[in-house]
Amino acid sequence: MFKKVMSLALASTLVLSAGAFAASAAEAEDAVAANDESAVAADDSSAVAAGDESQVGAGTKIYFDVKSAGWKNFSNIYCHVWRADGTGKWPSWQTKKEVCKKESDDLYSYDITKTGNAEEIQNAGSKNLYCVIFSADTGAQIYNTIMNGNCIGDTVYVTGNKIENPKDSQKTDTEAAWKNHPECGPQKVITSTSKVVGTALADGTTDVTLLADYLLDYVSDDGTADTSKTDKTQDLINQLKVSPLAVMSNVNFKLEGFVKEETMTQDVANKKKATIEGILGKCTDPTKGGEKVNQDEINNAEAKNDAAESSGSSNGGSSSNGSSSNGSSNGSSNGSSSGSNSVQSGQETTIFFVFAGVMVAAAGVFFLVRRREN
Repeated sequence: MFKKVMSLALASTLVLSAGAFAASAAEAEDAVAANDESAVAADDSSAVAAGDESQVGAGTKIYFDVKSAGWKNFSNIYCHVWRADGTGKWPSWQTKKEVCKKESDDLYSYDITKTGNAEEIQNAGSKNLYCVIFSADTGAQIYNTIMNGNCIGDTVYVTGNKIENPKDSQKTDTEAAWKNHPECGPQKVITSTSKVVGTALADGTTDVTLLADYLLDYVSDDGTADTSKTDKTQDLINQLKVSPLAVMSNVNFKLEGFVKEETMTQDVANKKKATIEGILGKCTDPTKGGEKVNQDEINNAEAKNDAAESSGSSNGGSSSNGSSSNGSSNGSSNGSSSGSNSVQSGQETTIFFVFAGVMVAAAGVFFLVRRREN
């Protein structure tokens, strides 16, 4: 009889313990869910004041002031983000991953986690590594706009200016900029009609590298220059205010890289180099009061990566914005993850004590049963 009573007591203890374990686990899961909902709510609330400095760098969203664009009769707004150097894997144009969320009649948001590269963008800080285009399903779109990691939480707006399309001079694009990051405006490039448009340089580019790339593009592999383009070299040198010698040094650096990477033969590199030396040798130097360049200096120009030498100063104006925004971004992301971990740790602790209680109770019952039998 005593054995039956003890067996029933043991069974009851195990049932009650299992119930306590289930309740504890459910409580922990509810806490995790509540934490996640709070994070989502906090992220959504940033839309209320997306243009405020206090929101810049927070969360994982960027915003578009569609009212400033004056777009009408659209169904969807899209956001296309990519690395300015063309590398990496990014969503395709106007696919589902690029659909923006309507925050209000005037404001749309895009969560950069959809790109699959959110952490990379957040860690970029003040480096102008990315481009962004907001567009509508009506065909309307803005011009390429430079973006860095500190732009998260900021709003893109249309300035009202028009820019010549870099590839098709028959088209014009709508210029856009960021409300709180003037260093990240329309991308600076040389168009197909040899005009300089835009104001913001992507990291890895300078005014010198823009002209070096231009000359390399318009001198063929056999060394023949497209004179409709290369005859504009002096005008571009004057607009960009760069030294012809610095341009030649960068051309040499790029050619050495192509040969090393085996994307160009040494023979092709030599032909391009000779033609470009001839073009730059006829130019004057605006950095030296319009002095004519020395052909021998051009022919013996040392290969230099102008982008590497200038990248530290090209974004100098963004340092104050960068430090405050980056701190806010890191603080937000770390805070949400640590909250989730604390809930999980509490769950594991509760489970441990429940099982410990079960084991102690079971040991006590078996001890009494054994003692009764003896």
